[in-house]
Amino acid sequence: MDVERAALTSLCGEVDALREEARRHSADREQLLDRILTEAGSRRPVLGLLSRLLGADPDTTLRALGAGLPGTGPGRASEERFGCPDGACDRIEVPPPAGALPRCRVTGLPMRRA
Repeated sequence: MDVERAALTSLCGEVDALREEARRHSADREQLLDRILTEAGSRRPVLGLLSRLLGADPDTTLRALGAGLPGTGPGRASEERFGCPDGACDRIEVPPPAGALPRCRVTGLPMRRA
């Protein structure tokens, strides 16, 4: 898997947690996260910026972001799965039965059936 694609997949699954963490730290981190999301939404590389945000090297960044992402469990065949609206990342979302359709946390677009 391409490292930038992996970074975008992890970012998409962790946006809410990253935003909360950035708010607790400083306005500079919030601004950096906003820049990361702008770059991600434009489909430009984000791994270097994520590394800066987390104070880590790229390998460590991917491991930190990739731990325990939603949709990585075994699942059931009857579950509906949704993926990135434009195929830019590998994030899969499994909403609760009769739940709202998931949206991309980077672009805000509705996710497509996977």
